Amino acid sequence: MNEKITDVTAGRGGKTFLLAGRDKTALVDTGMAFCAPALIAGLKARLAGRPLDYILASHSHYDHIGAVPYLRREWPAVKVLGAEHAAYVFTRRRALETIRALGAQAAALFGAGDLPPYDDALLKIDAVVGEGGKLDLGGLSVTILATPGHTRCSLSFLAAGGTLFASESAGYMSGGRVYPSFITSSAAALAAIEKCRRLNPAVIIPPHHGPLGDRARASYWDDCEAAVRAAVDFILRHARQGRGEAEILVAYERDMRDEGSRREQPLAAFRLNAENMIRTVLRENGLSAPPGR
Repeated sequence: MNEKITDVTAGRGGKTFLLAGRDKTALVDTGMAFCAPALIAGLKARLAGRPLDYILASHSHYDHIGAVPYLRREWPAVKVLGAEHAAYVFTRRRALETIRALGAQAAALFGAGDLPPYDDALLKIDAVVGEGGKLDLGGLSVTILATPGHTRCSLSFLAAGGTLFASESAGYMSGGRVYPSFITSSAAALAAIEKCRRLNPAVIIPPHHGPLGDRARASYWDDCEAAVRAAVDFILRHARQGRGEAEILVAYERDMRDEGSRREQPLAAFRLNAENMIRTVLRENGLSAPPGR
């Protein structure tokens, strides 16, 4: 990996990377809210007096942007860059409530105690970025790639030298396994996987993970595609057997939530994602299932 790119992850459940160019610095995601104190301390040591100039938000979920309000307190001039839809999400009261609630649940899951208070107004996008946008940090540039599927606002980031921060639309990796995560569109997720595959990046950094080794990198996009297709097939098979959304969710949780998933994700977050994946697959295939069954 490029020596200008450093893993500064400060806690479980999310990954954070610092990009340090000659002139500017940027953080790829922030991890969860409970990680903020350790993240700030680590960044201060790493930056050695330099400011934090940008935060690149891969999407609007709590485990990727939870520490943003706390980072703003420490670096008030920092600019958060994200997709247009992410900017919209952060104006929605219900979305902000969900981010706060899931952040608190994650803190409890990982034994971090209560979250320090923060102002929802600090959770916002300062500048909208999208497909083909570029960020020049001075000797290190970053290209923005729109890769929806996990969310409508999912972005990937390609750093000069061939390091790809892949969006969660391709899935997320834990314990050597790729888990599907196409909340808004399985078709868009497959397109995102193919788009990233064609880039043939020298280094792949999946969400919630560090850089892949040679063996994992060689099969990563195939593994991502297989995970999406397996989930779609699972949901369709149960729907065509007459099961409703609630029944499919029970089966999906039973068969798909393994020990790795339990360690990394609160149950409420898993169920929220799975519910949306189920509805997405049914919608994309012109099926309906009684939600109360």
